[in-house]
Amino acid sequence: MSVGMSLAMKAKQPKQKCCDRCELYFPESLDKCIHCSELNESELAQLKTQHQDTLENNSSFGKYLLFAAAIIGLLLLLSFL
Repeated sequence: MSVGMSLAMKAKQPKQKCCDRCELYFPESLDKCIHCSELNESELAQLKTQHQDTLENNSSFGKYLLFAAAIIGLLLLLSFL
């Protein structure tokens, strides 16, 4: 993807702002956060915990992909020798 194309795609995305309560992003065009505006405090704590777990799972999945890419790269390098 070219730089111009990525800038054009970024310009089309709606502006986002961070919620002070749940720290997730939502469109600036909305007055209230779509994630937490109708949650009580215990539900908010559960949302934050669930979001943190998702971030940790994504991080560990990324590490597995990096390890697999390194193995594939090593195998390709060895195939040329």
